[in-house]
Amino acid sequence: MHDKFTLAIFLMVVSLMAVSTRGEVDPASYGFSPSAAPDVNAAALQKALDGGSKTVRVGAPGTYLLDRTVFIDSDTRLEFSAGVVLKKAAKYANVLVNRGAFEYRANTNIVVKGLVISVNGMEAIPPPGSPAQGLRGQLAFYRVNRVRVEDFRCEDLGVGQYCIHFVDFSDIVVDNFTIIGGKDGVHLNCGRNFVVRNGYCRTDDDTVAVNAGEWPGGCAPKIGSIENGVVEKLHVIPGGKASFARVIAGVWKDWHPGMRFQRNDIVRSGRNVYAIYPMPLSTNEFVSMTCPTHTNGVWRSPEGINFQFLQSDGATRAEVRNVTFRDIYSQGTRGLLCTWEVNTPWARLVHPEISPADYPEIDITLDNVTIDSTRDVTLVAGRAPATIRMRQVKSSGSLMDMHPLRGYRGIKRTVLVSNSVFDGQDRVDFVFRDPDAEIDLRLLDNIEWRPARVESAAPSRVHVSRR
Repeated sequence: MHDKFTLAIFLMVVSLMAVSTRGEVDPASYGFSPSAAPDVNAAALQKALDGGSKTVRVGAPGTYLLDRTVFIDSDTRLEFSAGVVLKKAAKYANVLVNRGAFEYRANTNIVVKGLVISVNGMEAIPPPGSPAQGLRGQLAFYRVNRVRVEDFRCEDLGVGQYCIHFVDFSDIVVDNFTIIGGKDGVHLNCGRNFVVRNGYCRTDDDTVAVNAGEWPGGCAPKIGSIENGVVEKLHVIPGGKASFARVIAGVWKDWHPGMRFQRNDIVRSGRNVYAIYPMPLSTNEFVSMTCPTHTNGVWRSPEGINFQFLQSDGATRAEVRNVTFRDIYSQGTRGLLCTWEVNTPWARLVHPEISPADYPEIDITLDNVTIDSTRDVTLVAGRAPATIRMRQVKSSGSLMDMHPLRGYRGIKRTVLVSNSVFDGQDRVDFVFRDPDAEIDLRLLDNIEWRPARVESAAPSRVHVSRR
């Protein structure tokens, strides 16, 4: 399976190497200049990009001020020469976004190369009712396929917006990026077939977020499963507070009278999917007696519940399948966070009415991952079945700390660990805190300078096999 996936990724990369274009345009011919006013630059770059089917190349180095979002069309290659910086000069959300994100249609065949963004303290979130509410990226793509971002840099990312944001995507590559700042570096929601590689990052939130489940409404315009991807050759440098990656899954139910909701719950009605957003930041529950039916924006029910429309695809699950994290070196303060339910007022990713048989699944691989700190490699929290493969994983902390949230227990999880080293006098290698979970721990071809140490709330439920 993985060999076939590698071949598919290779073919995808080749297909993204070129965009069919009719000619080359220099935005300078429309007045794009480091000395021009922000509104002039925004209009000039937009004029150069309009219509697509072209290469747009910014050649003159300098800092170009922009006061609004610029939209890119299908079949477009946008290149920036060394020394070119796009700097925000007003508070707006996305510096660059595909046009279809706000027009309810897809875009395809886009390459962005050499883009450098200066946020300049200018952050904004798309407001309720926006066609792309929750599309938080400074560089953002929604409803896209065959997109490549190469040689990207942003070193002043703020605390409210993501840097690179993909939603509802297929066949994408992010290659060679530097991101420093306060929020997520590369944030993925809902899609398939992706490569994120050659990153050098320091953030105070997730370096790479693979968020199939999500804090919806304000953080994603659409949610759903993420599958077939690789995050590789990632270096998380010291100083930030981020995990090198976060993985989130979720599942939701159909609306019925008397259903109880809290902030950011998800619910389906017919084929429409809604988030309970915006609502006060708390774990308070609200009883719903009136079914939402709207297909745009936010509707407030007679009971005072805000239903934010997300999508009309009939989805009820957001799972993470066949995703590999490979060649990771992290000097950050956290490892990999796998979360299915958040024990905070922000969201609960699995509705309480969901039965254990319908919990979401996660299937991920960690290959050659080093955490150069005393923190755990993986922190797994929530109620979901999981298959986690770990090969050549190194850390001074535990290789895994797995525990339930909100008292939901009894899930079966499989952990396969190979070609890793068990040493150190003080480390507990695996911590399983759920007294009801069934744990299948398989240790394959490891170097055990001492026996692997397992700490469990219910040792009889942890089944360890060695080879």
